[in-house]
Amino acid sequence: MEEGKVVKGLYIHFPFCKRFCFYCHFVKYSHDKNLEKKYIEYLIKELEIRRGDFVLDSIYFGGGSPSIISMENLEILVDFIFKNYEIKDKYEFTIEINPEDSSLSLFEFYKKIGINRISLGTQSFNEEDLRFLKRIHSLKDNLNSLKILERTGFSNINIDFIIGLPSQNHKSIDNSIKYLKDFRINHVSAYILEDVDICQEERFLEDIYFYMRNRLIENGFYQYEVSNFSKKGFESKHNLKYWTNKDYLGVGISSSGFENGIDYKNHEDFNRYFEKLDNGEFPVLETNEYDKNYRAIITGLRLLRGIDVGFFKDYENILRDLISNNVLINISNNITINPDKILLLNEILSRF
Repeated sequence: MEEGKVVKGLYIHFPFCKRFCFYCHFVKYSHDKNLEKKYIEYLIKELEIRRGDFVLDSIYFGGGSPSIISMENLEILVDFIFKNYEIKDKYEFTIEINPEDSSLSLFEFYKKIGINRISLGTQSFNEEDLRFLKRIHSLKDNLNSLKILERTGFSNINIDFIIGLPSQNHKSIDNSIKYLKDFRINHVSAYILEDVDICQEERFLEDIYFYMRNRLIENGFYQYEVSNFSKKGFESKHNLKYWTNKDYLGVGISSSGFENGIDYKNHEDFNRYFEKLDNGEFPVLETNEYDKNYRAIITGLRLLRGIDVGFFKDYENILRDLISNNVLINISNNITINPDKILLLNEILSRF
């Protein structure tokens, strides 16, 4: 690898699902095997025109449900990436998995093609929560997935939790935490259920969020982003690109990317996506170029480590007000969010 090359990440969106979850806001379509095959062909077309003089250190397959893509089609795609893109030796390659799709043969296949990080959509280790979320999988599926991952030697595993469900309380959170210890999980993403037709009192959401946060910290995790907790050394290399303004390619339907200071978003429907690529064009729906300091604030304040005070030079009055109200904290010219005010983040960012 040549020294000095730009290092980027690669995100690929797989929009296919067996069932649509009511709380998911990502672009998704019903799974169709013929459409899947065609989509893989067009992902490769997009990857062809996005090649450049850079190196990848992270790859992320998200969705949707990447775990329902056939092994044959996935291998064709991954083979193209490794043959046509320069990839760092110590790369991170994540795929999102639905627990009900887990099998020994699938996870062995993932290891064979170079995937080294699994993001498992458990959502909860309590049956009542899973029923409320209308998930296909069960607690048994969650545990089976983790047992197989352990057997196949995966050591970099993320667990997704959804918190703020009516059925949750301190006891159910403790029950979920127990399984993290049993299976030596080293990364947790905990998302608050939002924008759905249930009215949870703010006090309840705060209680559940902070209780889970404190229990995770007590069990060896540290919070490095609003929704993300990690053991040391297991932070998501790919997701950190989003919050530190590093370049990443977004490939596939509805994918977002950030390159050379420009944010872009791809078309959300197959016809427009295919049409653009058939014409040899980037399948981009829209682009935006934000002020560098503004973008650094909007993304960087999500990180608990904060950002340099210099990014706030055009927002000195707002910053002063937020610090005086103990919402933001200035430590040696590094601005961080007060951990106790973290649920106010959207309100805070709207000030800029």
